[in-house]
Amino acid sequence: MPEKDERDLALVVVDMQNKFFAGADAALTEERRRHLQGIAKAVDMFHAAGRQVIFVLYDGVTHYMDGNTAEGDAIVSGIDARPDDVYVHKYHMNSFLNTCLEDAVRSMGCDTVLLCGMITEFCVMATYWGASDHRLSAFLMKDALISSDPKHTPMFMELCRNYDFGELELNLSKTHPEKPKDPLADYIRKKYPANGTH
Repeated sequence: MPEKDERDLALVVVDMQNKFFAGADAALTEERRRHLQGIAKAVDMFHAAGRQVIFVLYDGVTHYMDGNTAEGDAIVSGIDARPDDVYVHKYHMNSFLNTCLEDAVRSMGCDTVLLCGMITEFCVMATYWGASDHRLSAFLMKDALISSDPKHTPMFMELCRNYDFGELELNLSKTHPEKPKDPLADYIRKKYPANGTH
C-alpha cells in the first residue's frame, strides 16, 4: 500500500455552492467561517503544484430554494475555481453515482481522491464510501470540511483516513501523476479488456 507521500491525489471539492448557505442556520454559517479558508488553501496548493482541481456541483435544489439560480449554483467566493479546472455535475449525494467523476480522476493519472467541501455527513461521506466501488482510494482533508454540526467532523476524522496540510505539502512536492496520452481510450481499454473474441 502506498505511503501518503506517494499517492497520486486528485483534489475533489464537493458542493461548495452558494445554494447550500441560503437559509443556513447559525451552526452552518459558523462552520463556513471556520473552514472555508482551509478549503481555499487546499485548492491553492494544488494549483501551485500545477494540478487541476475537480469541483463537484449539485444541480438540484436545496430545502431553502424554489428553483435553481445562477447565483445559487455558483461556487462560493474565496475559492479560486479556474476555467481549466474540472467540473462534475451530480444529482445524488454520492458524487460518483451517474457522473463522470471516476473518469475525471483517472484521466489525471490519479488513483486516490482527497475530499473537502460540504456537507461532511451527507455528500462528502457518501462520496468517500463510494470511491471504493470504483477501485479508488479516498481520504478526507483535515480542516477543510463543513458539517451541519461541528461535533460531527472530529468523529469522521477519527473514523476515516485523512491528510493534514503538512502531509499534503509533502505529497505535492514528491508526486507527479502521469496523465494517459489518450485518457478515454485508456479508460475504455481497462474497463473492457479484450477477451479474444471479435
